Amino acid sequence: MAILLVGGVEAGAGASTVAVGLAGRIARTGRAVRVERLAGDDRAAGDAELFAALPFASGGGAPLEPDALDELRPDGDGVLVLETPPAGAPAGLAGRLGARSLLVAPEGVEAAAPDGGELVRTRAGGVPPGAPGSLRLPEDRLLAAPTVGRLIEASGARVLARSLEGDAAIIEHILVGAISHDATDVSYFERHPRTAVVTRAEKVDIALGALRSGVSCLVLSGGSEPSPYLLDRAAAGRDTTLLLAPEGTVETVRDVEGIFGSTPFAGEAKIERAGELMAALVDDDRLAELLGE
Repeated sequence: MAILLVGGVEAGAGASTVAVGLAGRIARTGRAVRVERLAGDDRAAGDAELFAALPFASGGGAPLEPDALDELRPDGDGVLVLETPPAGAPAGLAGRLGARSLLVAPEGVEAAAPDGGELVRTRAGGVPPGAPGSLRLPEDRLLAAPTVGRLIEASGARVLARSLEGDAAIIEHILVGAISHDATDVSYFERHPRTAVVTRAEKVDIALGALRSGVSCLVLSGGSEPSPYLLDRAAAGRDTTLLLAPEGTVETVRDVEGIFGSTPFAGEAKIERAGELMAALVDDDRLAELLGE
């Protein structure tokens, strides 16, 4: 039986990413894994729902109060992964549960390993993995990528048509629909997966090229009402979410670029990516160290 407390130094530090990645790595060994979220902040409910939906672990689906944790001790060689709020777990909780604590902090943020625990660094760039005393997860575009929903909030855009994926679709790349390129060449828009294209609402030929390529999101900038033909094309295809942003192209791109790395961890693609990273970084011996075994 092992219990891991995973907490971040701040919201968005990557605690949920680490918790999910470790749960996936542990599940690969054949051990039963339960992932829960401690109550105490506004992200707790969403995290608990995410954990309950993991295909390789179990979870209650709702944030837990500290008094309820004694009933969750895993049986046999099972593992309980418990994410705590950014403020940290209540004093003495690790000792009461016999748990090992992991503190998650982005590279460059001052932090120290908790007593008897480990410091986990996220967004580590140019740092060799496996450095003594800490686990380092490299910067990753997919894990930092926002959703269409966050892009809508950041740009103040109005939704004109939603794709089948909707607001949960992940955006890895922002591409400006340049005036100079050949709008009939859809390969310009197909260079990267999970792309949002930003172009002026008046540039109908560029917008149509983006829609034909099936980009995840098309943002029409400038606030002008678009051609009805664009609306019909987007509604018929359902591959692309079509947005109308009030600001110009430069301002809109600036607004949406600033949200990378700030979106709460969620989505099947990010769950899979977190598992891949943890599997590459943590061998059996390193896993035993993290679990305090």
